[in-house]
Amino acid sequence: MPWAKIVEEIRNGREKGSELLYAAVCDCARPHLFQRIHPELVDDHIQEIALIVLTAVRRGELRDPSCLMGFVRTVTRRQVAVHIRREMRRRRRLISVECADTPAVPSGQWPDARIAERERVAAVRQVLGRLRPRDRDILMRFYVEEQEPQAICREMKLTATQFRLFKSRALAKCVEFGHRLLSARQSTKPLRIA
Repeated sequence: MPWAKIVEEIRNGREKGSELLYAAVCDCARPHLFQRIHPELVDDHIQEIALIVLTAVRRGELRDPSCLMGFVRTVTRRQVAVHIRREMRRRRRLISVECADTPAVPSGQWPDARIAERERVAAVRQVLGRLRPRDRDILMRFYVEEQEPQAICREMKLTATQFRLFKSRALAKCVEFGHRLLSARQSTKPLRIA
């Protein structure tokens, strides 16, 4: 992609440059955002990132046009950091007075919490164990090891389209297996009489 040409188009006030920049921002920022923020907020953040980059290019703040994508990645990382800080502040404000009175024992030390955590881990392992090795490998690399999609495609010899397709199918299978597992467990739980 001729980044210098896109920058020149934007600086000359041509609409085509803005459109090409928006498409490039989508391609570059979307995978990073999907890994770190809620999926419903991704499009809003992409527009915000595109606007920041567009404004900087128009003002001439981008010295080297060939570094356009590096600048987009930097802005994306900063926007994710801003989002995370906002969420942390919002969550702190939601802590009620009642929570302050709870004992200072980490939740992982409560017996019920440890049992529930073990059950969740076992369920995830069981669901992943039912996937094809390739699908399991893609999910582990992307979600657990947080590898970039390009690196996964390169190492597994996949195209970007194959990667997205295999990943979405694997997630759909996980959801399906998870629902089956959950319904099977609920049907075998004994009723408690209080």
